[in-house]
Amino acid sequence: MKKRLLTVTALLVGAAMAFTGCEKSAGGAAQSGGAQAKVPLSYLAWNLGTVEENNLERMRLAAFQEAHPEVQLSILEIPKNADGTSQSYQDYMASLAAQANLPDVYMQSSVPEQVGKGWAYNASSLTANDPDFQKVIPAFKEGARINGQVYGLPNQAHLFGMAINLSIFEELNAPPLPFEYTVGDLRQAIARVSTNKYKGIDNFGIEDWGAASIDPSLGFGTFNASGFHFTSPAYAEALGVIQDVVARGQSGSGSFLPAASWLPEGVTWPWGEGYIALQYEATWSLAGFVNGERPFKADLMPLPGGKVVLVPDFIFIGANTKNPELAYELAKWMGFGETGQKKMVELAKAGGKQMPGIPLAPGAYPEVDAFFLQNYRGLTNFMKLYQMITEKPESILIEGYKIVPGYDLARFNADTGILGTVNGAQKSLTMGELITSIIRGERQLADYAGEMERIANAEWQKALQAAAGK
Repeated sequence: MKKRLLTVTALLVGAAMAFTGCEKSAGGAAQSGGAQAKVPLSYLAWNLGTVEENNLERMRLAAFQEAHPEVQLSILEIPKNADGTSQSYQDYMASLAAQANLPDVYMQSSVPEQVGKGWAYNASSLTANDPDFQKVIPAFKEGARINGQVYGLPNQAHLFGMAINLSIFEELNAPPLPFEYTVGDLRQAIARVSTNKYKGIDNFGIEDWGAASIDPSLGFGTFNASGFHFTSPAYAEALGVIQDVVARGQSGSGSFLPAASWLPEGVTWPWGEGYIALQYEATWSLAGFVNGERPFKADLMPLPGGKVVLVPDFIFIGANTKNPELAYELAKWMGFGETGQKKMVELAKAGGKQMPGIPLAPGAYPEVDAFFLQNYRGLTNFMKLYQMITEKPESILIEGYKIVPGYDLARFNADTGILGTVNGAQKSLTMGELITSIIRGERQLADYAGEMERIANAEWQKALQAAAGK
């Protein structure tokens, strides 16, 4: 497969240039006719849009090239299929890895997966004395590690909390949830605002964050340092809440009920169109709260027990890089580095663009915080939620798939060997299908919790050992 590499310079002038290799010196710099040539760095990410769009991420790459004239920066574009559609990002990554030609810097989702595959460079020596890295949200830094070694570098982050449609509470003359509340308080609020017209909640997510809101010793998905805990009383309580909500018809369609029949004709998004009172939502939805896109007043609050879920996006240095120090500078520029974050704000202001995600080092760089928060001053609960990141770091739960070895199998895709019916066909249920069956009331958690815990921890241990061997 021939890679099409476009230099940032070429992007700026609109001309595609083929990246040509030349003989490299021991230091990684190319030699041409005896003169020192620029150091080549390649970059691959899924958030670059098209060359024509020239989004904020491409603008940031162009600025890095300008700031580092010693580098020849090349963007790897995903190859096209015969019909003009883009090939799979993951397939393209796998083909590069098979050629021992990974990008110098690239985006991927899961730190354990990259370590297990042997694709990620161990950046521990580069982060050890880096003050920029030390300022990053502590939970994010810890999530970047496998066996104490840093492989994932912070790139972007989002927060999940409990969004509230304040207009529904006002219309029904129901007291809204206070900023600090319990799972029991949430259950009562859902019941108060569930009517023939409205549902109390749609996207709930309590099966993943609920146990940690009840028992602080547990993390996201019941996981902590000793593994998964599906037999814990807190998990049983959390699943009991969603079972009751679903059984009483107080939830929207979500993933556990058939298509909603209670909605007016033409409504396709119950939450966004104002028919759901509460929703497990992320910071990327905030713009719709303040720009008039949503036909109701809203805010974003913590989860019960004062918890908030951090969803991290990581960037990696390719294991085969010949220039790890410069690759690290590029990864920092596109992620957590002070210079790169401030340049991002400058470019976003000039281009009328929004900042992607939340600041990675809240409180460390006031101008970055100010730019992010400028549009959300009216969301009083969210402003307090944002402060929790620095004032109560223990409140942060980090989404499991990105950082826990084997999480995808342990929570969703492992075969449980338990027979059930899915879409009318009998099959061996996956972990996710079994949990859904329990939530729907088709099975009882007490009958399966021990086996679920055994399977989940076996998958975790297997993936942990695979990562340790790299």
